[in-house]
Amino acid sequence: MQKQRQEAEADNRTTDFEDDFLNVIQEIEKLEKTFVIKGVPKEYAGVWAPNGEIRLWSLPRRSAKILESLVLERCPKTILELGTSAGYSTLWLARAAKQYGGKVYTIEMAKPKIEMAKNNFKNAGLAEHIEQLEGKVSEVLSGWDKGKIDFVFMDADKKNYLSYLKQLEPFLSDRAVVTADNAIDFKDLMGDYLSYVLESGLYKSRLIKIDNGIMVSVKK
Repeated sequence: MQKQRQEAEADNRTTDFEDDFLNVIQEIEKLEKTFVIKGVPKEYAGVWAPNGEIRLWSLPRRSAKILESLVLERCPKTILELGTSAGYSTLWLARAAKQYGGKVYTIEMAKPKIEMAKNNFKNAGLAEHIEQLEGKVSEVLSGWDKGKIDFVFMDADKKNYLSYLKQLEPFLSDRAVVTADNAIDFKDLMGDYLSYVLESGLYKSRLIKIDNGIMVSVKK
């Protein structure tokens, strides 16, 4: 009887977690449709703002599920995300990492989005699996002290993808996976990055042609 009670309690905790997770995911998806700030107010100074406006720019759910599946396939101990926004993709990465004890580090410089994401992580029950790193990506990477990185998801300012990758390379573990969003819709802005991961000989890369396009590169 005790074993059955313990199993039932575990099932209930899992159900509660999934409900909390999906509720937060749906809230962000709803906000994604309406959140827009015309111009770049001071609290977003320095943030990449295509078309001169601030949006959430969350990953579509189908793409987020692909990221989750890649993480579950590889079970990376240390996951790094460049560009948190409201934390949508972070949550999918962290839900996967939770299953085997991994951890997600996510970088964001916009204070309002940092606070928004913090609340979302807490409400989804995943805060303990995520560490928020505040500041410009290049500055955070220049002081990186979290050890080897096993999995990267880039979803920040596209023109700097290549410089970010080169900052990261000394910290990438063997067979590390580097994923980059917007390889289709913003391919012109990240052309140097795409050429590098496809032609440098350092990575085995493939393009997942869904939504905005995800370039998946495995370090050789």
